Amino acid sequence: MVHQLSLVSSIAHGSYVQTVSTLQAFTGMLSPQPIATYTLLTKPHEVFKPKFEPGKVNQIEQYYMKCITTWSDGSEFDLASAVIKENGSSNVFSGRLFHAEDESVQRIWTLQISDIPIAGKNQACSAQTIYESTLIHTHTNVKSEENKIDAMDVDLEHKDKSDVKGDTKEKEEDKKEEDKKEEDKKEEDKKEEDKKEEDKKEEEKVEKKNDEVKHSEVNLEDGAETGSGHKDSFLQFLEDLGYETISQYWIKGIRFFHGDIVIEIFKVLVRDDEVTEPKEEGKIALKLLDESNTFQIRTYINIAKSTDIDLINQGTKELLRLQEFLKNLFKLEIPDRMFMDSRVQVRK
Repeated sequence: MVHQLSLVSSIAHGSYVQTVSTLQAFTGMLSPQPIATYTLLTKPHEVFKPKFEPGKVNQIEQYYMKCITTWSDGSEFDLASAVIKENGSSNVFSGRLFHAEDESVQRIWTLQISDIPIAGKNQACSAQTIYESTLIHTHTNVKSEENKIDAMDVDLEHKDKSDVKGDTKEKEEDKKEEDKKEEDKKEEDKKEEDKKEEDKKEEEKVEKKNDEVKHSEVNLEDGAETGSGHKDSFLQFLEDLGYETISQYWIKGIRFFHGDIVIEIFKVLVRDDEVTEPKEEGKIALKLLDESNTFQIRTYINIAKSTDIDLINQGTKELLRLQEFLKNLFKLEIPDRMFMDSRVQVRK
């Protein structure tokens, strides 16, 4: 657990060289540390609804969890050059992290859950508590009961099953009242019910046909990728842990250090679904999340304990000094805390 103090900013692509040169002179780091992280965003697949009782505090909440590891594009990624599509094809690729042919591949994963930043009008910087756990996982292929879509296509919509018990009870009560009041109209009611049942049967047939078509399309697209009934062991681990994958993104950038302050300059990339056949086999085409080639900047300090007021005040002062020193280069600001809220909203 760490207590993180942070400020954020952004710069245009044309200001990247000037910003890097200034930070190199300011920090004394001629060769900044490269950043190449892959983040898998997961969500609890079972909603927990605590029983509310008077006189008891029920602040039990569920959170989205980030699973972070490193990635490589297999070539030198020049951040100084803009990422532009040429003839509809991407020039940025990532190797597949979850592939059916990979066996006994070890990767370091960081599981991260973050609380919403502290609220307040007099906050000088964003302050939030982050819980992390790092593990080394050996990726293998395991058998699964369900043959899901390609493991890298994590942006899937999971439909919830609706309860029909309440509707059936209401229909039964209505039928009883109608039978008591209108005994002479039983024949007409039966005819109407027969028509409704026939319509329902026809609708069910149409739905079954549509489901068969969808399943056949999925098997054609992904059967060669994942194999029948197999998937990556890390995805199986997340499923056993109670989480399902909902999104993914890649980060590429550089990192500077100034005392206890970490300064990161990076771009966010996502999967490019428009490129159906990448130039390089076994790799995924990527595109910028912000096509304007804007760089994101994040400066932060990690405090060991959220109760250490002296270190928190000292870290806040250091961030404010950095903000004042770099005000002519870029403006460091407090991010909106509502966009950093990772709590799962429960629908009542």
